[in-house]
Amino acid sequence: MPVGYRGATVASSLAMLGLLGVTACGGPGGKYAGNYKRELSHEGEVQMKLASDGTVELTLPSPRWADNPSMKGKGSFKGDTLVFPPDTSSSKCATQEARYVFAQQGGELSVVGIGMDNCGARRAALSGAWKKG
Repeated sequence: MPVGYRGATVASSLAMLGLLGVTACGGPGGKYAGNYKRELSHEGEVQMKLASDGTVELTLPSPRWADNPSMKGKGSFKGDTLVFPPDTSSSKCATQEARYVFAQQGGELSVVGIGMDNCGARRAALSGAWKKG
């Protein structure tokens, strides 16, 4: 058996192990996946369901947001940054890319908007300090 063949087998095995490592924890966003809550400027509690695939579901407090208390969007994690692509089919305001940086410390999750997000309600609801819940 030629040495090059064995090297290719080892390289492909290592690549497969790396892929398994990434998918086992649910992808780059897996470390942030879960259910969270936070107070929104004394208006009430916001709840967030964050999936490891970048799907974010926000439930806003009533009565201010009673006409549309739920928002759902699909982004993708690039490291610690969640990127929402432009997608006016799901939300008229999503005309350009929006970025949010995630950081975890202790039992808190911090979310900070980077640059512009034309969806002001999403930015108001998503940016801030979250607790697991």
